[in-house]
Amino acid sequence: MGIANPADAGLRAVYVDIGKAKQLQIDVFDNGDARIAEVGSEDYGLLIGGQFYIVDIEGGKPTVARLADVATAIDKVLPPIFKGLFDQPAAAMPKTRLAIEAGGAGSAGGRDGRVYHVKGLDSGNPDKATDYLISEDPELKPVGAALEQFMNAALVPAAPLIGAMAPEMIAETRAIFALGTPIDVGGRFRLNLAGKAAFPAAYFRLPAQPQTVQQLVAAMKLSMAKKP
Repeated sequence: MGIANPADAGLRAVYVDIGKAKQLQIDVFDNGDARIAEVGSEDYGLLIGGQFYIVDIEGGKPTVARLADVATAIDKVLPPIFKGLFDQPAAAMPKTRLAIEAGGAGSAGGRDGRVYHVKGLDSGNPDKATDYLISEDPELKPVGAALEQFMNAALVPAAPLIGAMAPEMIAETRAIFALGTPIDVGGRFRLNLAGKAAFPAAYFRLPAQPQTVQQLVAAMKLSMAKKP
């Protein structure tokens, strides 16, 4: 019978960024791949087989780049900053100065978690603690994986400005996400809902061939040459 295959089961998680009045949506396929984007934005990220890809839409045309390749290209254009960090195991991450203390139980978006008091994130006030409500719910694990890489994707392009702070901040993010999936960060960024959803497999496929490191390097050099 010519009936279309039903969409496979998955999970949709929506976070609310209180200060910016924005929402972040993370859709997870049944194999653990994920798609993440700000609600209302054409651009998005794809976590496929453990690799994170940035999808930029301009004029309706998608451009794709693997996050690790963007970092490698930056290291070829500038004095090395990342040094293959994204292609190394988690154990190879730089050491952090974070002090993490477990607190009490809590919940957000219908999911239970434990509060962790994290000190050392503010270099100007290292004793200042930020409270992270962390869930160890296995269903949310791919949500956390996509969220971590999405945060890294915001840091990598800033590397030319912040230099060595970029890998340090990535290592701090890794240390926090190693505890589980954040579902509330200081009351400012909070899981609103997480529930079953269905998606077609094509929703998690790359819309174009990823750019090579050489192509990324050429684009970066061209952009730098245009700047006054």
